[in-house]
Amino acid sequence: MNYRKIEPAPALRSFVKCYYVLEAELGSETRLVQSPPNGYNAIVFNYGEPYRVSSPSIEETVVPQCFFAGQSTTNYQLAFSGTVGVVGIVFMPAAVSTLFGISMEGTADSRIELSLLLGDEVCAWCDNIIKASSVDERIKLIEDFLTMKLAGHRARYNVGDLAVSRILSARGNITVEQLASDLCVSRRHLERKFLEKTGLTPKLYARIVRMSPISNFVAHHKDEKIDWQDLVFQGGFHDQNHFVKDFKKLNKLSPEQYYHQHQELTRYILKKKK
Repeated sequence: MNYRKIEPAPALRSFVKCYYVLEAELGSETRLVQSPPNGYNAIVFNYGEPYRVSSPSIEETVVPQCFFAGQSTTNYQLAFSGTVGVVGIVFMPAAVSTLFGISMEGTADSRIELSLLLGDEVCAWCDNIIKASSVDERIKLIEDFLTMKLAGHRARYNVGDLAVSRILSARGNITVEQLASDLCVSRRHLERKFLEKTGLTPKLYARIVRMSPISNFVAHHKDEKIDWQDLVFQGGFHDQNHFVKDFKKLNKLSPEQYYHQHQELTRYILKKKK
């Protein structure tokens, strides 16, 4: 499948991590794509054939044509077939709440039809993006709309935005107590504002940020063996038991099982290409 990332315009880089495009002609073949939690949410537009999502926390379901993907707390799987055409906006963790003035509470592990989250004003926007004739045209429509949403966003900044930035800069290696102390707020106030901004607690979000690069490394590792102790050290874990416990919470598999599952999936894809 043809996958590529696109940089946002400079004015939007505090809010948009990147845009991505996924296109393919798969015919009757079903292509599976797995992803661990990564600490970001997204708005997705599907101009290809319908595709499905599943995870340990949700049954397999067809995603809406235009939807908001909340923070993932477990590994999830996408199943594509036929004509694949997807363009997505990967937002910084608190950006959707700050830009649109809405709470993210209750959005984790969900795919929400965009008009239900943002109102009918987005219907024409979604329609135009789906019907656009090129990727460039779609990106322009996206950026024009998001640029309009920049008006008044500064008034919606709060301690939740600051906490997200602090967790990202610490690569997840920070406690809620440290965060609250650094930001001069109570733990309860911090947790409430953080939940509104991201849909997650700061403790869970820090765990995801900490584990995401490790999960990606394990999934794409090509050698026969992995130095697990080195990963424990790089992630800042106290010991291997702590590392394995956190890994299983997010991926629902042990590190070894996760590694072997992805190796089998890679071999399957390579075999189908021959």
